[in-house]
Amino acid sequence: MVTVADLVAVRGLGLRPVHDAAGPSLRWVATSELADPTPYLEGGELLLTTGLGTRGWSDEWEPYVDRLVTAGAAALAVGVGLTHDRLPDRLVAACRARGLTLLEVPRETHFVAVSRAAAELLQDQEAAATRLALDLQRRLTQAALGLDLRPLLERLAQLLDGAVALVHRDGEPEEGPFGAHPETLDLALVTAEVVRIKGQGLGAVSTTARGGETTVVRPIGIAGRPELYVAVRVPGPLGDPQRSAVSTAAVLLSLAVERRAERRSAERRLLSRALELLLAGDLRSAEVLLAAAEGGRAVPDRLRVLRMSGAEDALRDALDRLDDELAGESVLAGLVDAELVAVVAPARVPAVLAVVTGSGLRAGVGRATAASDARRSAESAGHALDRTTGASPVRRWEDVADAGPLALVPEALGREYAATLLAPLDAEHRATLAAFLRHHGSRGAVADDLGVHRNTVRNRLAEIERLAGLDLDDPAARVGAWLALELAADQPTDGL
Repeated sequence: MVTVADLVAVRGLGLRPVHDAAGPSLRWVATSELADPTPYLEGGELLLTTGLGTRGWSDEWEPYVDRLVTAGAAALAVGVGLTHDRLPDRLVAACRARGLTLLEVPRETHFVAVSRAAAELLQDQEAAATRLALDLQRRLTQAALGLDLRPLLERLAQLLDGAVALVHRDGEPEEGPFGAHPETLDLALVTAEVVRIKGQGLGAVSTTARGGETTVVRPIGIAGRPELYVAVRVPGPLGDPQRSAVSTAAVLLSLAVERRAERRSAERRLLSRALELLLAGDLRSAEVLLAAAEGGRAVPDRLRVLRMSGAEDALRDALDRLDDELAGESVLAGLVDAELVAVVAPARVPAVLAVVTGSGLRAGVGRATAASDARRSAESAGHALDRTTGASPVRRWEDVADAGPLALVPEALGREYAATLLAPLDAEHRATLAAFLRHHGSRGAVADDLGVHRNTVRNRLAEIERLAGLDLDDPAARVGAWLALELAADQPTDGL
């Protein structure tokens, strides 16, 4: 940033500050003898004048200075020895009252020399800013060579002498804050700005100047909805090199996040295929794939399979949490046939369930088996999953097995089976069929139980076989009939 003080310090110009006020940085030098030059000013100029149009002014000086201040002039420099032998007192007073820097230009100093000196200062500043921006870019690029985002974020914080963090779209930090004073990053402000701009896509940028500090929030990503944002806090205003550094870091972070996402996606596809092979009984092929995974993976010698079902987004979120919270804990997890499948050592089952609890998923925990028998664990996990409810979203194979064979039949399927088999039978038929099964096919015992003649029992059983399509001498038919009667016991008759 070039200031009026920098120009005053140039040797040979002889510029003398009459009133030195802290004003905007110097953007250019303009020369004008107009009574009102402000239509030709953009702000930040040093206005040079000999006062040719101000001869005899008195009350006009205050409005003149007001106009310059309103236009954003950086300073007023008046040449003496031509129109005015010295600076008018009313002009000096007006500049002091309105906070405008006032310089006296000696007669021997050419205005063009002042303009040339200012141009050289601005050119030097631009060259220095370019060199600094390139240096910052080089250092940030070196820090971004790996997939780990932390070195890049730490380097950015160091170069800006500020605080930097990577936050989720809900404002919660993913990495950081980093920097010599990380606590200076106002996370509440960052969260509010993320909420404000997250609907604007990847092109949104938030810059907030408050209390002598500047906070910048930018989305990270290459395509789609941004999930991460880089938040930067720097002391003072954000200059062009610093702004360029933030932009460069955002691009590098986007590339790193994209590479990391692609790598994670490839790793997940590999794990999902390995799990498919393992659950299909092909342990050797599964182990070959897992050995090729990042860091190498191994199937536990003894394992339990967990199968989880739910909405697709909930399944993917749960997989993200398993990857993040149980990384390095020998948890093999992936999406297989619209389910989230996890294969773990039996002792790690509670850790997996703790991660997915409250996610809206239902989970079935299979029996403990050897790795070579993972298929049986997966099948039993499926039976347990079928028996889950909204009130009991997690079921273990032990719970199902202890409840007897009825617990192995999914509730909806069981009701449909009972309704189909028993629909042709009235209450008398059903009572006869239940007694027949209860007395292991003894027609005499059935007759005594029901208080009817044995021929009546024989006739009813024949009707039952004809109506229901059963062969009651077939043990499988008897088992099916017993299951239907048990499953229908708690259902209203007209529902069958």
